[in-house]
Amino acid sequence: MKRFLQLLSAMTLALALQAQVPQFSYVDYDYWIYSNPNIELNSDNIMNNKIVLYTTSTGLQLTLTSPQFNCVGGQTISMNVKWITDQWKSSTFVASKVALTAALLNEQGVTVDSVTYNPVASEISRTNFWDLSITVPRGMKKARLRFASWKADVNSNGAVNTIVMTTSLKGDVNLDGEVNVADINAIVDIIQGGTAADSVIQRADVNGDGEITVSDINSVIDVIIN
Repeated sequence: MKRFLQLLSAMTLALALQAQVPQFSYVDYDYWIYSNPNIELNSDNIMNNKIVLYTTSTGLQLTLTSPQFNCVGGQTISMNVKWITDQWKSSTFVASKVALTAALLNEQGVTVDSVTYNPVASEISRTNFWDLSITVPRGMKKARLRFASWKADVNSNGAVNTIVMTTSLKGDVNLDGEVNVADINAIVDIIQGGTAADSVIQRADVNGDGEITVSDINSVIDVIIN
């Protein structure tokens, strides 16, 4: 088995293509798109709570869309969103209308998947931190993220103060931002009895079957050559 694992690791070295993390910054909001033509989109407006996501009285749905970025199938995009509302104690505030949605768009701008956070009314305060994640479909290489609060109206809007994006790639066992032969070696080491932190072991179970085996190595190879 040891010989086989070493051979498998060596064979995959030639396949060690880098799986890059999304190529946009959450500090600089240049090239983002805000669907409200009356507000200039810039980092200052976003960071200082001037970008508001809701549906206006005329029916215009205000959204915030990222620039296009490179991605790989199986990659999970994790989003930590800081959401602020000054209306949370108002008599007109309706918690059920607050539902922040992140949609994954393909190169043609078509939504291929989305995730929505529906907060519990008792947990809402002026400043809220929510975690969302979405997985890139297999074969997808370029995408955008669009944020919206489809249910919100002018009396229960969701003002975006800060959007922080981090990524964890499926198969990135050593958390170096790439999926390559180093991750295969990390799995091989665990299979051979090496010690590793619980978090590393959890990431090494790439196929999610509860065991660290050659199948997980195959899953990493699948991500690499995707």
